[in-house]
Amino acid sequence: MGHSSDTNDKRDKKEPTRESPETKVEEQASGLTDSQIARLLSDTQIIKVRGGKTPFAPLFEEEWGVEVKNCYEKLIGRLTDTLGRVKNNQEISPTPIFSDLHYVLDKNLTEKLYEYVMLAPGDYDQLVVHNVRVTFLSLMVGEGLGYDIKMLLKLGLAALLENVGVCKIPESILQKRGKLDEKEMAMIRVHPKSSYEILAETGEKYQWLAKVALQDHERSDGSGYPYGLKGEEIYEMSSIIGLMDVYAAMISDRPYRDKFVANDAIKFLAKGGKELFPERIRKVFLNQISLFPVSTFVRLNNKSIGRVVSTDKAHPLRPRIQILYDSAGKKMEERELIRLSEKPLLYITESIHEKDLR
Repeated sequence: MGHSSDTNDKRDKKEPTRESPETKVEEQASGLTDSQIARLLSDTQIIKVRGGKTPFAPLFEEEWGVEVKNCYEKLIGRLTDTLGRVKNNQEISPTPIFSDLHYVLDKNLTEKLYEYVMLAPGDYDQLVVHNVRVTFLSLMVGEGLGYDIKMLLKLGLAALLENVGVCKIPESILQKRGKLDEKEMAMIRVHPKSSYEILAETGEKYQWLAKVALQDHERSDGSGYPYGLKGEEIYEMSSIIGLMDVYAAMISDRPYRDKFVANDAIKFLAKGGKELFPERIRKVFLNQISLFPVSTFVRLNNKSIGRVVSTDKAHPLRPRIQILYDSAGKKMEERELIRLSEKPLLYITESIHEKDLR
């Protein structure tokens, strides 16, 4: 990480000096002002919701292989068990998850799993799905930053377990559709401390893990929580996970708003995240994820509609597309995949919201 775990302990002991913004953004993905975007990015993201299935099942095993599917389901199972133990006030151990992540990295499966988790239907507990997505988004950024396998293992483990403290928040608050009151917001903002306390109990070997989780809602300009840390006071890994946490939340439905179009979320993060996340992390994120991220629904110039299933770093505006509706608006019965980099006459004209699909 950008700062070693033995850096100035004031980052771990500093008392709160300011409140983070309390306004919850409920507007749709278009028409947000700069101040509204800033509030969205610095506000908490409530992530325990019931998700629906997308009406278009992707290719899964046929495209990514049984090994990728098995790794995904194993991590889902590990995290589900871990969160269950937290809810029941039982001890947890990060070691099995650490071993699973080592296998993924050793087999060079990060990018394939990133694609898979962004497309897989949300049939599992959405807190679990969210954190698995945050994990592989974070690993993509870590690879872009040049992290070695040791650093990537730490980053992946921290991303997967960063939200264990959410289990201590009452379900009534997590599922609330209306605006949270001051007391409820205070309970939301304390969850990084809960995560720290839970992870600190796993032993001396994982104290760094607890410290990273404590800071993932801190923001570079000091508007985050729980301590209002700024700039270099925040661990780099915490900033990576924090940015990925916001992005993953924006492109998912929440009790108080619909999901954002992924392309719009990327634009908002590029514009509104300047004061909130380090520039080097934002740049790598945009380069690794691209303007049309995996799972984005897009319209092509021939009027057909598809969904991005993988990106092409050599041609970031020309990803690989699964065609869902042909140019006449007819839903495709057969799977058709096209690489826009191999179709010079085809290009994306716009990204569209899933709810607007016919």
